[in-house]
Amino acid sequence: MADKGESLHDVILRLAENFGPAILFDAGLVAREMWPPKPDEVKGEERWRKLIRPVRAAAIGLARQGEIELVRRGEVIDPRKPFKGLYKMRLLERADLEIDGVNFDSDQDLI
Repeated sequence: MADKGESLHDVILRLAENFGPAILFDAGLVAREMWPPKPDEVKGEERWRKLIRPVRAAAIGLARQGEIELVRRGEVIDPRKPFKGLYKMRLLERADLEIDGVNFDSDQDLI
């Protein structure tokens, strides 16, 4: 369950970091983290379903920033191009960079 004040971006990044780059997760999981289903909700009409489009927009934004990858049918999606259908997310695996014997991890600035 999302912490109070936690944004969609925060929830996506938290889940991605918890799962790591090897595990894919979907928009429904993110939406249910934000708005967990209530026992009295009618199946198919749960309130978390209203978040699917906002989750998609947030995921595309994070993919464009290089934080996560979007995957469809086993292939990484280019977040700059439109796509249709179901997709999953995962943490972008960051590679270390070595220049002249100095190791830079991808979170460090090179300048």
